[in-house]
Formats: sequence, C-alpha cells, structure tokens
Amino acid sequence: MSIDEYVGKMKAYADELAAAGKALDDEELISYIITGLDLDYNPVISTALGRVDPISVTEFTSQLLAFEQRLNLYQGSSSSSSFSANVASRGRGGGRMFRGRGARGRGNGGRGRGNFNNNSSSGKQKVQCQICKKVGVHTASECWHRFDENFVPEDKSVNVANYGEYGVDSNWYTDTGASDHVTGEMDKMVIRDRYHGGDQVHTANGSGMDIEHIGHVICHAPGRKIHLKNVLHVPSAAKNLVSVHKLAADNNAYLEFHPNFFLIKDRITKKILLEGTCRGGLYPMPAAAFKNKQAFAASSSLPSLEMWHSRLGHPSFDVVQQVLSSNKLPCSSYSRETIVCDSCQMAKSHQLPYQRSLSKSMSPLELVHSDVWGHAIDSFGNYKYYVSFIDDYSKFTWIYLLKHKSEVFDKFHEFQQLAEWQLNKKILAIQSDW
Repeated sequence: MSIDEYVGKMKAYADELAAAGKALDDEELISYIITGLDLDYNPVISTALGRVDPISVTEFTSQLLAFEQRLNLYQGSSSSSSFSANVASRGRGGGRMFRGRGARGRGNGGRGRGNFNNNSSSGKQKVQCQICKKVGVHTASECWHRFDENFVPEDKSVNVANYGEYGVDSNWYTDTGASDHVTGEMDKMVIRDRYHGGDQVHTANGSGMDIEHIGHVICHAPGRKIHLKNVLHVPSAAKNLVSVHKLAADNNAYLEFHPNFFLIKDRITKKILLEGTCRGGLYPMPAAAFKNKQAFAASSSLPSLEMWHSRLGHPSFDVVQQVLSSNKLPCSSYSRETIVCDSCQMAKSHQLPYQRSLSKSMSPLELVHSDVWGHAIDSFGNYKYYVSFIDDYSKFTWIYLLKHKSEVFDKFHEFQQLAEWQLNKKILAIQSDW
C-alpha cells in the first residue's frame, strides 16, 4: 500500500468519525497515521514529533510522499516501496445502536477511532483478529469472516451486541452504548404511534434501519413500575435493547453493574427496584417483569370503537375507522347503530328557538337596549371598548367610546341626562345582557 492510499484511507476513517459526531483534530489524525507506519519512516516521524510548532496533515503527508519517492529511488523501484502499514479492518467492531439523522451512524469499536496494530518488521508479534478473535493467524483485513454479517465469534462470553447482528431473542438487554430503547416486536409496546421523523437506527457498519413506530413499555418491578419511554420500533432489529441512560433519567433511578448481577435502584431512597443476573457477558432484564404486562394484555379485552372515539378527541366514526386501519390498531367488533356518544350529542346540539316577542314600544325611551363591545385594538385615542344605547321605539343609537370597562356606568349617566333633556321624557326600562 502506498503512502497516498494509506493516508487517503485514514482520512476516510476520520470523515466517518466526524459524521458520527466525534471529529479528530490534525494532531490526533497524525498520531494515528504514525501508528501504522513502518520503521523505515522513523526519520520523518522523528522530525514531525520534534517540531515546536504543530504540523498540519497536508504538510505531514507531503513529507511522507517525498520520503517515499526517495526510498523508491534507493531501492530501484518506481512503483512501490517497502512501506508496510498494518491497519485493522473496521469490520463490525462495535455494534451498539445509536439514533442519527439520515445516514449518520456511530460505532463503538475502539471508541469509534479504529484499531491500529504496529507490527515490527520481524513479524514475531502475534496479533489478535478483531473479528474472529483468533491470535497469530491473520489480521482483521485478511479475515474471511469480515463480510459475513451472521458470523459470531466462538467465544460465547463476548457481547454479541457488539457485532451488529442480533439473534432471535425476546429478552430486553441493558446497553450503556444505546442512545434509545429499541425493539423489533411491536406487540411489546403498551402504547404506540406511527413515527413520522427522518431518523434511523445505525450500527457501526453504517447500515441504517428504519423506525416505524414509537411507543411505551412497562416493566413490572416488585417495588414499582419501571417505564421505558419513547421506545423505537425497528422491525429489522432482532434484539431488544434498553438504553441505560434513558431508563435512569425517566425513572429517577440508577444502575449498578457487578460481575454476576446488576441492580436498578431508586435514586432518592436507594431502594432496589429490580435485580437481574449476568448471562454470557450480557445483562438482560428479568423476563418475568415483562410477562405480567403481557398476561394482563392478553386477559383484557380489545379497546372498543367508542373508546378510540374518546381517545382521539370525539371525531366522527368514519375518521376513527380510517385512523385505526392506517395505523393497524386493535379494535373490538362493533355495531354502528348501538354507539351513541352523550358528549357529542350535547356538544353538537342546537339551542331551541326563542318565542316571538309581542312587546311593542309606544313612545321614545320607553325601552332602551344597551350593550358593551370590546376588547379591541387601541384606537387613535387609546379607546378599547364602546357602549351602545338603542331606543326601541325609534331605533336611534348612541355610541360612547371607553378606555376601560369601569366607565360604563358613568357613560350611562351622561346618556341619561342628554336623552331625557332632549326628549323631555324619563327612561322607563333598560335591557342588557349583564
């Protein structure tokens, strides 16, 4: 492998880390490039490390290319050098699941920065393959299992969750590297809704898995219920993962991991809420804690159409049927003729018409109608309300602008003095809506 190819591959790894939210600066990238270089490049490495001012990746690459050309001249070869860079293939190292936008993913193999082995030229150092875990046979780049997604190492104590492919398993496994709860079984969720976002669940190999639903799962612990909120339903995921961070944050609890067991404790009282055992290097949640929920769900009847009608805010039954069918929600059999919603009947009913009034005014000011209107946008004179007085006999109207509602009574006295003085009559009755 030439220097140009090697540095290009290292920059590609750095770009993947940057896309996953773990960007490398020039100093870190140069240190990883140096790790994979052969002993022949020690003069360039010593010069770069001995500099007082920092060196950029571009400048360091230029020095390596120039040194490679000199090696080619000395060795009489213009096509390749004795350069040897043993770079461990990324393979599937680190399969913990993370939620990211679009095609962005994050792995956990070697903290997401690759795993590089510097072999001496003597070849006596035994290297362990990062994929099949065999020692001294080959490196990860030469492993014949590196493209086999179904391969699991023979060492059963290795966490199979770190290999991106999950066996069929109905248990829930705690995972400190998972940013969200993930399940491939929609039936495990008590409440669920269609997911309309653009996120995907990614593993270290970069493959994205679509999210179809988001819901809620309840774990029945002896002390109290433990809630798994915002569980992502990913049909292609065959293992159920519990995000340790989200479980602790949503339940005001903390987890203790021991070699043979783990504990979930209340953060305030320190009381043990749930205890589980370690199996094969994994920490699964007790299956009995989830069976109670499943037994309860099996024994309870399916929600009726009337219940869904109430849950969805009392829409028409045609809309309810459309929502249930589009989201594949369960519903018991029903008969439209027998469903009557009292709330809808009262809310959508109309008031009975008023009786026709037979009263008739025979002279002005015998009956005056009054009403207050507002609040409105401030007018030019900062008025927000007005009060009107309408004579029932002549339909003549007086309007008084108000800045505050408390001025209504004063304006009535002003209107009374004006109207009674002009018409030489007394106001006999006032009608308003209070």
